[in-house]
Amino acid sequence: MSDTLPLLHGDLAPLPGLSPGQCDHLFASLPAHVQAATASVRPFLDSVFAAAPYLGRLAQRRPEGLAACTQQSAAARLEQTLADVIDAGSETPDIASLDTALRRAKADMHLLVALADLSGRWDVPDVTAAVSRFADAAVQAALAGHVRFAAAAGRTLPVEDAANPLPGLFVFALGKMGTGELNYSSDIDLVALFDADALRMPADQEPRQRLPRLMQAIVRTLQDVTAEGYVFRTDLRLRPDPGSTPVVLSTDAALNYYESYGQTWERAAWIKARYCAGDAAAAQAYLDQMQPFIWRRALDFAAIEDIRGLARQIQTVGRRGEIQPAGHDLKLGRGGIREIEFFAQVPQLVFGGRDPSVRVSPTLKALAALEARGVVDAATVQSLSEDYRSLRSWEHRIQMRQDEPSQTLPLRDVDRRHVAAMAGYPDLAAFDTEVEALLRRVHGHFSDQFEDDASLSSQAGTLILTGVEPTPDTLATLETLGFQHADQVWKRLNGWAGGKVRAARSPRARTLLAQIAPRLVDIMAATGEPDAAFVRFAAFFENLPMGVQPLSLLMNEPGLAADLISILTIAPRMAADLARRPDMLDVMLDSRFSVPLVQDPPDDFRTRLGAMVSACHTYEAALNAARRLVREERFRVGTQIVRGTADAQTAGAAYSSIADAAVEFMAQAAERETARRSGDMPGRYAVLGLGKLGGRELSADSDLDLMIVYDGDETAQTWFSRFAQRLISALSAPTEEGDLYEVDMQLRPSGKAGPVAVRLTRFGQYYFDEAWTWELMALTRARVIAGDEGVNDDLIAAIEAALTRRRPRQQVIADAREMRQRLEAARPARTEWDVKSRIGGLQDIEFIVQTLQLVTAPDGQVIQHSTAAALAALARSGVIAADDAALLADTVHLYLGMAQLLRATHGTGFDPAGASAGFIRSLVAMARVEDMDGLRVALDTRCVTVRALFERYLETR
Repeated sequence: MSDTLPLLHGDLAPLPGLSPGQCDHLFASLPAHVQAATASVRPFLDSVFAAAPYLGRLAQRRPEGLAACTQQSAAARLEQTLADVIDAGSETPDIASLDTALRRAKADMHLLVALADLSGRWDVPDVTAAVSRFADAAVQAALAGHVRFAAAAGRTLPVEDAANPLPGLFVFALGKMGTGELNYSSDIDLVALFDADALRMPADQEPRQRLPRLMQAIVRTLQDVTAEGYVFRTDLRLRPDPGSTPVVLSTDAALNYYESYGQTWERAAWIKARYCAGDAAAAQAYLDQMQPFIWRRALDFAAIEDIRGLARQIQTVGRRGEIQPAGHDLKLGRGGIREIEFFAQVPQLVFGGRDPSVRVSPTLKALAALEARGVVDAATVQSLSEDYRSLRSWEHRIQMRQDEPSQTLPLRDVDRRHVAAMAGYPDLAAFDTEVEALLRRVHGHFSDQFEDDASLSSQAGTLILTGVEPTPDTLATLETLGFQHADQVWKRLNGWAGGKVRAARSPRARTLLAQIAPRLVDIMAATGEPDAAFVRFAAFFENLPMGVQPLSLLMNEPGLAADLISILTIAPRMAADLARRPDMLDVMLDSRFSVPLVQDPPDDFRTRLGAMVSACHTYEAALNAARRLVREERFRVGTQIVRGTADAQTAGAAYSSIADAAVEFMAQAAERETARRSGDMPGRYAVLGLGKLGGRELSADSDLDLMIVYDGDETAQTWFSRFAQRLISALSAPTEEGDLYEVDMQLRPSGKAGPVAVRLTRFGQYYFDEAWTWELMALTRARVIAGDEGVNDDLIAAIEAALTRRRPRQQVIADAREMRQRLEAARPARTEWDVKSRIGGLQDIEFIVQTLQLVTAPDGQVIQHSTAAALAALARSGVIAADDAALLADTVHLYLGMAQLLRATHGTGFDPAGASAGFIRSLVAMARVEDMDGLRVALDTRCVTVRALFERYLETR
């Protein structure tokens, strides 16, 4: 890039093989001074715009950028463009201006780079370095700009250093951007992390909530398509466990993941990692800590098998396995760019742990380092290096045509002829011949490195998973077992044996799969609906991040396989949870897993969670420990619901006890963290549980209705508000272990408009004098979950005072009826299976109970939190007739039982058409009917009766 002459000057020859004058209309649309400036190079530009219409459109959009190329050298023009990008990050007044500036600079860069490449001013390393430098600048500008805007809104601290706008936060580039080898229309792979110790943010901002929002805003700036185009398509999926983690992770969380779960492909990905924006010192410290993961001191020949499996998988997909120019994928196809990258990466992974000299990222430099070490001979390195440059050059020309992220040579001759012309070939046949020769040459070198091309599959008994098509014996075996779609089942098993899913990419996993497959299909056949069981198992298996551990467990624990198939068949929601967290299979082997919930010692879960959290030395560790244990225990409860060993009351109480303990210990963790950040606690607090939590009727996916009440003077509001936000985050913010619960604080006085933490004196005053009837009804289920015992006693007294205050009976009933009507209009039942919201459903019974408790409490009626207990109390005192109470109690048991089963197995989206026969049998048995039609009739009858009782007991006169 040292040329000081203008980029477009002198006698630039047109691209070969193209007719002149194809773009006269385009030049006519340019301003006169631009036409004049480009007159001497018009034949060259005419051929370029004919071969690559995208470049012609850029010239029309940014004519001044085209003119600048006739006045500045390529290097000077690039530096000016990069400076414009950095200025945009520090000077633009708002997001729209930042987005526009970056998109215009991207258009200028794209036109500059293409012209420098096609004119021969730059070679492949120059081109990829220029695009990569622009990507770095764009990410830096987007980060700087959005931190500035956030600081103006009080969400971050004022920017002191534009190069490090938010200390502690940093961004890595991976993939081609990480090696400085971005192609012309490349996506960019980013990983954003923060160092909790170095992070500087306002005290009232929670990093795990604020930083992901900041990163999402940065990504929108980079990739959203506007009238000005886009900057870069951005991929954040190379972070740890992207399906279940936020887009910005703490360094501790990331390191813990790689230490526990990191895979060979992730090691290969981090070879290419490079800091690109944010806190450079924190980024380097993190990368230093990653070195033992990336570079193993022991010779890592096991990694070769993983890389080989991925390579063969890529090559054998459709046309990629063939070598012919038309339609060939120059990146992933046989003999393509990926084979050269793998050729370099495998010996890097093997030898890099002991020899730092091979720890270089760019592919060409990696090949040179391997030659210097004597791992690869000089002739092979020279051949692969030259071919790599050619492949990357052709890749760029494919992309210049329409700015598409493609590496596939066009199928149509006329389109491929344009690529050939941009590559300097006047004749398509000569270009195709050179392409085919190069691909075969590269694949020859690659095959020499991976000459042991053994089959990825194995066989067990008569279930042979290998081959291009199933053997007649294998199909006969599957059909005998009852599979109606034996050929489709075999095809999927064959794909697994070939390593085409993440869980089966290692040789060990494929060996285990071949050994256990016959047992699995036998268990599926035993369910009575093997095709459905297989589909459920496939959804589970194909979503596993890794397969060796779960397959080993299934091999060594025959009973576990049967339990697993049963859960997968009946409970798709739990199956999805298992796929995301296969480590929960370990929990099923715990001796207490199958012990009925009613036999658990008192406070057993609370004791175990307390011990686990107490052993944690950091706030984040406590959050992760709680998430793991809560997830495992909720899974245990769900399994017992599915098996029928836990009824509605037992399950609701168990889920609620889990939540009670989680709230208690997360409140303690939040208290310590708030004190660390904001000083000692200026008072005392209690946490109230309301709704289903207060009534001990939680189900598998219930959120938590909470209220935080504190006792302190006027100055304590700020501290307890921060504590409340910290507690909400501790319960709901996702970490690498997921989240705990969705939290709803809207039942507090004044709802969203009120403070998130309520002062005790204000609580008592509000509910005694100001509360709406529906708020008092909600208060009948209020239960103290955690906090200071002294506050708890005062809070209970305040609740009792509010609920026992005498109010006009008819007014209370009228208010309750009006509220029920509003709920029916605003939140009607989604389906007939929504037993909570449908007319005559659970909400009707809850309204009867809560309203009658409210109007009789002044006369000594003892308030009960749960619906069933309240019905019994109202019957004993004669408020509800004994027969009516018995019918309502039986209906509550049915409704809650159905809700527990549906929520545990299907979540909120139950559709009988997609349910297994085993599940349907469990569901209809609850109502003591034979089939779904009988269940519909039974529910309709119950709902009519419940609504009639609602009208009678809540009659207004």
